[in-house]
Amino acid sequence: MKKIQQFNIVALTFERLKNNGFDLREGLLEAERNEELIALADNECLRAVRRITEHPFSFDGEERLAELFERRKRLVRKANSEENRRKIAGINNEIRELLYIPEIISVTVKNKRNYPKIGREGFYFNGKHYKRLLCSAAMARTNRAWFCSDEIFERIDEVLRCGCKSIKIVPAKWNAYYSLMSSATFVVSAPRICVVKDLELPMVKKVEWVEDCAKPEEIEEVDKELGFNLWDGMGLISPEQARKWSAEIGYDGVAESFIVRAPFIKGLLATFDFHKFSKEVAHSNIIKDIYGKEYNSDEIDVILTESQFKLWGAYNSIEDHQRYMKQYGVNWGVTRIGAPEQKKTMRTNYQFLQVLDMNDEDIEEICRPTVKWLRGVVREAYDYKILYLLGKIAREPLAEFVWDRLQDPAIKALMIEPELINDTYLSEKICRSVEKKMKESYIGKILVDGGFNFLYFDPYALAEYAFGMEVKGLLKEFEFYAHFWSEKGKDEIVALRSPMTWRAEVNKLRLLYTEEMQEWYQYIKNGVILNVWGNDRDIFSGCDADGDQVATTDNDVFLRCRYGGYPILYEHKKAEKNIIEN
Repeated sequence: MKKIQQFNIVALTFERLKNNGFDLREGLLEAERNEELIALADNECLRAVRRITEHPFSFDGEERLAELFERRKRLVRKANSEENRRKIAGINNEIRELLYIPEIISVTVKNKRNYPKIGREGFYFNGKHYKRLLCSAAMARTNRAWFCSDEIFERIDEVLRCGCKSIKIVPAKWNAYYSLMSSATFVVSAPRICVVKDLELPMVKKVEWVEDCAKPEEIEEVDKELGFNLWDGMGLISPEQARKWSAEIGYDGVAESFIVRAPFIKGLLATFDFHKFSKEVAHSNIIKDIYGKEYNSDEIDVILTESQFKLWGAYNSIEDHQRYMKQYGVNWGVTRIGAPEQKKTMRTNYQFLQVLDMNDEDIEEICRPTVKWLRGVVREAYDYKILYLLGKIAREPLAEFVWDRLQDPAIKALMIEPELINDTYLSEKICRSVEKKMKESYIGKILVDGGFNFLYFDPYALAEYAFGMEVKGLLKEFEFYAHFWSEKGKDEIVALRSPMTWRAEVNKLRLLYTEEMQEWYQYIKNGVILNVWGNDRDIFSGCDADGDQVATTDNDVFLRCRYGGYPILYEHKKAEKNIIEN
């Protein structure tokens, strides 16, 4: 796959600004010397800044950058001389300038009481005033926000709003949706879209219900009527469009899913042949969208759900939204694709282990693979040690790619001359690394067969709903699909999702693998497909299908030492909505 280009912005702290009277006089070189430059993967907000400011990277930046890297590479290979060092320094300055975006500054405010002041008043940097632009959900978790130069603020704000009308919404949600274009993305071609309404159904499920201020003994096991959004955060993409997007981001094959971003749009698109479904199952190609308009499914590439188009009510139609995207030069983006390959092993964490009912024999059994692995690295011969040092790179199919990706010259030397395995430096390097892994194992990071998988809510059932059919799905309650595990002959696995809060969240999945499922789920090779009738999303701590992952394993200790039980739930309070003016 391609790599997303990274750009540099200044990152400051509230304390640093306060100590300088909120008027910091420094430039790019000073910021670099003070270690106040950070690298950000490219996103639509940064692309808009570069368009508006006519940033030099917007013209021939990629070619220019590749040329500079190649020149520097040739100079580094030459003899060390004052002239070559001067040339390399000059190239580094050019690269620095080419990748620097001065109009955006990230500010960390650790004490939340200080945030209102800087949020209202902003600050000065290098003679220019900056004011708060956005704060994504990820930024909020780390007490950060982006500030933008006054010179382009209004134009950037117009792009981020992307023509949406005034709408009544919870301010925190508006803040998160407005910030979606700060997500790192690969640019992909615009699809033809239809947005269908969510299907929300009440279902009665057995849960551990917690009332406000309840004592442990007052927690009740009850049958509770709960509301379920059957495909919360998930939509469908045709195999043809999935193949096209895969090629555009440099993935060799057809990705099983795409986590997408567009203005006020986020979520996961599962690759599913709804064109074939319309002909062979629905016997209709008519889909009615959330605005009441009918579409010919043969002319649609992507089916979005209401939960993915966060501000659908702020537009007259999806075409209205797409027209604004085109007007402001905003692209569709992919942040991540469904895992191209399933790993054979994973490392657990303490949460996964503390929810198991294990005795001493169980603990010894579950630790055995980790102990064997660590002993092998320390005691075994060259091959074992070189594989350990190579890590993930050892899975690369071509030798030259492995060599190019190696950063450590000591490992390169070891690959050329195996006798260096007895060198004191390398022996100590391996010992330090193994010691670190041993200490991590003490806090629950141990090896088990398994990996992390994207979650999907039965895409066949979503196709039924989109085409106006009765929703049945291919999976009934307590039935699941996981191609990877079924291909290994497994019919039961355990799935867990962090963060875990209760021992009942160790979910045993009974897998089905019928010919019909293999046909309709053929593109989802590594994900786990949940039925839409169970309470598994609550067992998984309230997950949705917008890119959430679970850890899956067939480990015998996990299977037999789970407690079982029902998920803990409580009444969620709703925040007040305000009018957000455009």
